Amino acid sequence: MNTGPLNVAGVAGPIVVATKAVWGHPDVTVGGVPAPRTGKRYALPAVGGGVVQATVRTVLADPYPTVEVNGVRHRTGPAMPIFLRILVMLPILLLTVGGILGGLVGALGIAGNLAVARTRMATAVKALAMLGVGVGAVIVWLVIAVALNAAFS
Repeated sequence: MNTGPLNVAGVAGPIVVATKAVWGHPDVTVGGVPAPRTGKRYALPAVGGGVVQATVRTVLADPYPTVEVNGVRHRTGPAMPIFLRILVMLPILLLTVGGILGGLVGALGIAGNLAVARTRMATAVKALAMLGVGVGAVIVWLVIAVALNAAFS
């Protein structure tokens, strides 16, 4: 998923962050040119030459990363209400009742909820869609658990 272009003073062009679906470091481009990564930092081209160091921070329950340039944090997307952040993480509760299988299905549910959170739907529609993803995750877990139980009984 690509974020919208972010204009930061001192950086030679708009910053776009492409996050991975689940794991991996995000890709950062400035003006369409990939920014080289050194460790956890990115070297962004500066206005007038040189580079500006930036750090991209991601939080599991937040679909949009934060870019920190010169000690100032810049959000790459709108803030998400706390109840939606809770709904994003709700499928991981399958871990408590379903063990490893529940955790895997719950992680897929979280990925689905993050995809819903990145859409431009109204907040109420996002909440309903996230609840639907959670219910879908429970159904998938039940189907797999019943099939495995029947196969090994």
